[in-house]
Amino acid sequence: MKINDLKRILKVFLTLQWAKELPRQGFIAMGFKRNEADSVAAHSFSTSLLAYFLAKQLQKEGLNLDAEKVLKMGLVHDIGETIVGDVGTFVKGMAGGVFKDIEKEGVKALTFGLDCGDEIIRLVEEYNRRKTLEARIVKVADNLDALAQAKGVPGARDALKYFKQVTHITKFDWHKKAVDLILSGEAEPDRDWQKKDYVRH
Repeated sequence: MKINDLKRILKVFLTLQWAKELPRQGFIAMGFKRNEADSVAAHSFSTSLLAYFLAKQLQKEGLNLDAEKVLKMGLVHDIGETIVGDVGTFVKGMAGGVFKDIEKEGVKALTFGLDCGDEIIRLVEEYNRRKTLEARIVKVADNLDALAQAKGVPGARDALKYFKQVTHITKFDWHKKAVDLILSGEAEPDRDWQKKDYVRH
């Protein structure tokens, strides 16, 4: 690898470190303490994995979609916030869509000079339009990840109803079912791996 190519990649990588310390503002607006709100990087990590798990299951059930694209889209869907900061959903709604353009410029600035920059910009734009199966799956994962974070904070109980109100935007009936499973406690973290006799078949 040429040194200039390596330097360009590392420049973006080192900038992305900021996302590890960038709290998600929607949670702060809900009244979370700083240590109760996750970071943009943590959110992107768990959103992308959940989106990938969902996509693989939907593929198994016969839907024609690109699971690898879902994984990549989940990883980069909030990448622009590294540059422009995280703005909560409620504030974005008040701004009437203005922040989409600002975040798009953030993505462009962050990925400038990368060979994969255009691909990342396209993935973020596709996610924001929510027209494709892949984008809608990532949006479900985005919503469920925020719900999982909020459910663990006692002060956020009043805000949990919000997650039921937005399930219509993805047009998946199982999105609402997933919200209900998390809120009811029917879906909980797996503890079976702690058992000594646990064997995966």
